[in-house]
Amino acid sequence: RISVSETHKKMEGGWNPYVLDVRKDHEAEIVRLDFANRLHPHDQIIEIIHELPRDQDILVHCKMGGRSAKACEALSKAGFTRLYNLEGGILAWANEIDTSLPTY
Repeated sequence: RISVSETHKKMEGGWNPYVLDVRKDHEAEIVRLDFANRLHPHDQIIEIIHELPRDQDILVHCKMGGRSAKACEALSKAGFTRLYNLEGGILAWANEIDTSLPTY
């Protein structure tokens, strides 16, 4: 797990993880992080494991952190080791980092 403040600080310092948004399409239509690499529902994450980088950190986020934790667990069981679950999800990012983002 990684907090939004720690994530933001690391990214400002040059950290460039692969960012995986595991929410549904209709949620991403409301708000999305402009630096996200991919949107794919958490409950279908195993379908795309062959398309995800194994040689790069993967930052996984959802709305509040629950679905991304489940996605991280599934990815970990599939052998991924460089996983970070964004604590509080996009809502925490909108509340603490970029207050211009809408919330839902």
